[in-house]
Amino acid sequence: MLKHDDTQMLSVKELAWRLNRHPNYVYLMRKAGFNMPGNRTTMEHALQWLEDNPDWRKTLPPPKLRAARKVSRKSPGAGS
Repeated sequence: MLKHDDTQMLSVKELAWRLNRHPNYVYLMRKAGFNMPGNRTTMEHALQWLEDNPDWRKTLPPPKLRAARKVSRKSPGAGS
């Protein structure tokens, strides 16, 4: 059986599961400055970072909006 302690090295998915969050939450943490050398971290390190950065989501840049695809419409009388 796996031992769940705060010093075990965790991947993004494992950390997300332990935090009861979606993996995208951890990816956003990384974008906001959370360091995961070797794509691994400990639960202790993650909880400490979250405690030290309570408003970390406010530091993220706004999402880039993709331009909508233009749909060309044929006029009703043209063609045929």
